[in-house]
Amino acid sequence: MAAQVPMPTEIRVDRAGRRLEIKWSDGLVGYCTFEDLRWNCPCAVCQGEMGQPGLLSRTTELTPEQTELENIWQVGYYAVGLAWKDGHDTGIYPFELLRRLCRPE
Repeated sequence: MAAQVPMPTEIRVDRAGRRLEIKWSDGLVGYCTFEDLRWNCPCAVCQGEMGQPGLLSRTTELTPEQTELENIWQVGYYAVGLAWKDGHDTGIYPFELLRRLCRPE
């Protein structure tokens, strides 16, 4: 049986710090920067699909609009969706991905 991934108990948007602050069910308190989140957007447009590279593989830097978070919402009991100022909103970030990106406070 696979190990249970800790669940977020609280997610707070820190716009001034440009990060998501996350408290986890196992007691870890950490954060994910907006830039890290956007570079790791799991959607097909950003990461590619069916052998085709995604947009992130063809760029070396992100614009300010690409890393300014506009909205966040829960997706079921497993992820959050993020919308960015440039209009991109198809990335669904599973809690497992957030945990990997999470830096301890």
